[in-house]
Amino acid sequence: MQRKPLLPRSEMDGVESFEPEDHSPDPAVATAQVPPAPIDARGRGPSSAQAGAQQAPGTAGHHSGTKPAPGPTLVQRIKDKLPILEYASRFTEFKSRGDRSDEHVGHCPDPSHEDKGASFYVNSSKNLFHCHGCGISGNVIQLFAVLNGMDQEEAKFTLGRELGVFNERHLDGPEAMMSRAAGRFYDQLQKKDDALNYLTNVRCVSQESIERFGIGFCWGREFMDFTDVSQQRMAIDTGLAREDSGRSYMAGRIVFPVRDRGGRVVGFAGRLVPSEFKSNGPKYINSPDTAWFKKSELLYGAYEASAGISKAGSVVVVEGYLDVIGLHQAGVTNAVAVMGAFANDTTYKNLWDMTKRVVFCLDGDIAGSKGSMRAAMAAAPSMKDGCEISIAQLPEGMDPDEYVLKFGAEAFRSLCDRGVPLSRYLMESRSIDFDLNFPEGRAAFLAEANSVAENFGEAPMLREQIVAEARALNAAALVDFALKTTGLAENVEPRVLKDAIALLQRRLAMMTPAQEPANSAQEPQQRAPRP
Repeated sequence: MQRKPLLPRSEMDGVESFEPEDHSPDPAVATAQVPPAPIDARGRGPSSAQAGAQQAPGTAGHHSGTKPAPGPTLVQRIKDKLPILEYASRFTEFKSRGDRSDEHVGHCPDPSHEDKGASFYVNSSKNLFHCHGCGISGNVIQLFAVLNGMDQEEAKFTLGRELGVFNERHLDGPEAMMSRAAGRFYDQLQKKDDALNYLTNVRCVSQESIERFGIGFCWGREFMDFTDVSQQRMAIDTGLAREDSGRSYMAGRIVFPVRDRGGRVVGFAGRLVPSEFKSNGPKYINSPDTAWFKKSELLYGAYEASAGISKAGSVVVVEGYLDVIGLHQAGVTNAVAVMGAFANDTTYKNLWDMTKRVVFCLDGDIAGSKGSMRAAMAAAPSMKDGCEISIAQLPEGMDPDEYVLKFGAEAFRSLCDRGVPLSRYLMESRSIDFDLNFPEGRAAFLAEANSVAENFGEAPMLREQIVAEARALNAAALVDFALKTTGLAENVEPRVLKDAIALLQRRLAMMTPAQEPANSAQEPQQRAPRP
């Protein structure tokens, strides 16, 4: 698509463009990261000489960096320079919405959306847009990305440069070392036949995906030949090398660069190459925690998925790095993976910054079910009313990338759309630990529901829904037990009975506390005898 400059050339020439970049976070849009130096598709950054030349005087050997005084972020400067209404008005005509002077409605400018009903809304006071038809939403950067076929980070830097508000910044020493390591690993993969064969023939990863995600291979001696003590120390501090031996941390593994949301390589994940010989160590490992890499706070693929998340209006969270790559390759470009089993509150705050709708789609086995439960509870402290979590359940024994290879992207999206709402999933998963046929079991289950609900301190409506789901399960179990013990269900087909009870459960779960019968929590005066 051919684009016109956002400002007239004369005006662009008159804008003071480059000054030291600030690092302060943008409270409105979480993608306001420190801009990386240009990195190619293979993760290449500046050379060693360039990296050294780019450091400010007096900073040689300093790894942590000093943050300058806070100031407007790049994202905020772009939003101030080019309001969303001004930009969107170049592509569609808007009308004010009723008596709200700050709300405007028009046809969606996304060429892929045939908007016949004027579904595109802009709030000029919040400087945000949302299309109720195709689901795209965000600020001027997200819209620019959609209209120009870019990912969010590329759009941010392109807009910043064209508007004259981008402040150039280069990678510091540790960042440059990790970027160069990613490029070297990528080159080495092309010479490691068994690793390349596993990726392309066994896991069906295309060469395009290998390049896009920068997948590589680590031999083990990459950082053992440094003669400069400061370089050796830097390799250890960044998690590239082991302190005891100097060998590469990812030695003998296929490596997956992990980028922060600004696109910088901050660490790596590694997988052993499948072999007929016994391998030492776990199948997967991550870089050790460093000043740059905190696996419990990172999402693999978040940088690559930024535009897809904006487009879809949701994020799909999976378990493995190859699951993310397989889904993106199939066209499901809003997929990310948590780094390790114990993602913390920061991880989920990052998710809520990107979107308000999260779908967990973990492996279809017992470990995957436990992972879904653990992930849901980890998200609890940061979840607020208006945020949605659902659980997409894969067939037993199947991974997300296997599912999308076998059934296709549309079938996978449909699976995610049919995900079980969080409140129902939590209660159905826990109900199996209680005997709901009897009052004692139902009372204990309701107490458990209240205990679980307390974890969602920022979402009072969700707390109510969790308890409502538990009451519905109790009522459905009571009806099922009564029908079976009285013999009333003998002439009803089991499937019909099951569907009827499930419908009753859903209807009860949708009732508000004010709608519940006054005696809904009470036991009947007489009950069927115990079997």
